[in-house]
Amino acid sequence: MSMRPQTRRDVVLMILIILGHVLIPSFAWADNHGKADRFTLAAVIDYALKKNPGLRISDKDIIAETYGIDKAKAEMMPRIDFGSGAARYRYAAPLTPIVISGPVGPGTDFPDFERNIYDVGGYFRFPIFKGGRLVRGVQVAEMKRSVALDNYSTTKQDLVYNLTSVFYKISQLERLLEANEATVKQLEAHKRNVESYLRAGTVPKLDLLKADVELSHAQERRLLVKNSLESTYELLKTLMGIDDMSSEIAIDPGPQPKEAAMAPELDESIRKAFSQRPEYIAVMKKKKISEEKVKIAWGKRLPDVYAAGEYSGKSGDSLTFKENWSFGLKMVLPVFDGGLIRSEIDKERNELERVKEEERLLRIAIAREVRDAHLGIANAEERIAVTGKAIESAKESLRVELLKYDAGSGMGTDVIDAQTALLRAETDLYQALYDKETALALLRKATGEGGDNLQ
Repeated sequence: MSMRPQTRRDVVLMILIILGHVLIPSFAWADNHGKADRFTLAAVIDYALKKNPGLRISDKDIIAETYGIDKAKAEMMPRIDFGSGAARYRYAAPLTPIVISGPVGPGTDFPDFERNIYDVGGYFRFPIFKGGRLVRGVQVAEMKRSVALDNYSTTKQDLVYNLTSVFYKISQLERLLEANEATVKQLEAHKRNVESYLRAGTVPKLDLLKADVELSHAQERRLLVKNSLESTYELLKTLMGIDDMSSEIAIDPGPQPKEAAMAPELDESIRKAFSQRPEYIAVMKKKKISEEKVKIAWGKRLPDVYAAGEYSGKSGDSLTFKENWSFGLKMVLPVFDGGLIRSEIDKERNELERVKEEERLLRIAIAREVRDAHLGIANAEERIAVTGKAIESAKESLRVELLKYDAGSGMGTDVIDAQTALLRAETDLYQALYDKETALALLRKATGEGGDNLQ
């Protein structure tokens, strides 16, 4: 039985609708697949602060030191334990202490004696005085957590600086790649002109050979820049903590201000560095920790006073337990330990001296880093001013040489030299711009600024 035309049209229409639902999303996916995600500098930093493994490890260190505070506080609290055991003696032993009051007679209560003794009970211990070690232990634990927070800030600032440096390096390489591509196109156009002039017999073949060699060099330079750009993108993905290294990303520099913010005076930068640089704050806290550890070690010479008690029962093979209890204060005073406490005190004092030298070394390094950043900014600004003028001169020189060559009064080598000079000037400018941005980022890091507002 044949299908009616109207029915066939309905079936065809239904098939087209189904295919549309299946294929259109696939085409859309295929169109979007492979597009790179674009990141501004702020987006790069925000992503890395959430995903960078090194920063997340530093965060775990803070959590670990928080547990250390809980542990130190727990040392000040009473301790209750439950214990049990079984023992066999060579001679029968009493289940309870022998206590006889009055004359021994038929009514005297003697304890049971057993060779197999089973015991079970609860034990209590509460520290009262330990030479100040309990309180100082909590203080040291709290300072260690504070140092972990400072280390986290240091890791964060290092990460922000590295991300900023790599971001602007990518921006520099992309602009340099554009300049190299423009140079290649210019040399290709020049080569075509030389070929046409050679066919007309107005230039020697040597001009074509020179143009071809210079074009090969330009293509090689473009390839090197392209490879460096790809490698730098891989470094950026690593710093960001991107798990899928095969994914494509791109940077979005956004609007670039003509003038960056002015750097503060050198003395002001050094003052800020010593007041808010997390490494320096951390080493000062480490020095305080070492001082407390010396006091803790010296406190071991003082007596330990604690309250102790127990409630327990003992039984023989009949499992008829005899209960007993005790409670009291105890004191332990070290008299001779073979020089153990003295060694601990000397060790902690040596550690304190080491931390003091570490603080001095860091102070010198911070001052040098701040000065290097200021010198880098000043040097880059001077180079930017010089290379900006050089680019204008190189562009005009290239324009003149091209006109002279087209008019037959110039030489091919002059055109090539002018093109090379323009590329060199552009390269120097992009390098100077990159150096200024990284020097500013280094100054922010050196003075202890977080770098959250970089755009």
